[in-house]
Amino acid sequence: MKRSATLSLVLVAGAGAGAFALARLDASQRDEDVLVYRTLDACIADRVRSAQACTDAEAAARAAYAASAPRYETLADCERHHGRGGCVPGATVTPAAQGRTLPVMAAFMMGRTDEQDLPVQPLYAHAPEEEQPHAAHGGGTAGGFCTGSGGRVVYAGGGSRAHVPATVARGTTSTPRIIARGGFGGTGRAVAAAGSGHGSGGG
Repeated sequence: MKRSATLSLVLVAGAGAGAFALARLDASQRDEDVLVYRTLDACIADRVRSAQACTDAEAAARAAYAASAPRYETLADCERHHGRGGCVPGATVTPAAQGRTLPVMAAFMMGRTDEQDLPVQPLYAHAPEEEQPHAAHGGGTAGGFCTGSGGRVVYAGGGSRAHVPATVARGTTSTPRIIARGGFGGTGRAVAAAGSGHGSGGG
């Protein structure tokens, strides 16, 4: 019995060590520290990144927004996911989105340091009714934010700092998604991002 118990402990410890080693090797298993801002001014005022880094990040997010924002067939479909007033005719953003409806870029997400090498991403408001009942939120919008690839960024604090899985922080898309009715809300992955620290709270 004693030998069996000892062997079990060794196996459990080995499995834990293996999982830890895998997490170190596989970047998708780690959380990333990110910053979320609703405006360029909020980023600059927070003084976590330089004014130039904020300016470059906001410009990169705007460019990515025009190229990769999800496209909805109707205004109603878009507002169902992003909230009333959270969508605009696609042609006002880019000629390539003529005849579609796009969510408004509500914020942008960037890494806390250059060394993280995280891509800047535009974020879109997530309507409160789409919110998972158990997810805490606050900060930028009542229902948090979502990325163009469907990852959720939901605040549990209120500062500009957050932790999100690397799959969300690095999961960019260069091809816009054409969303049929209920498609985006049904497939978007909920990700609770715990706010940490203080700051402007993304505007």
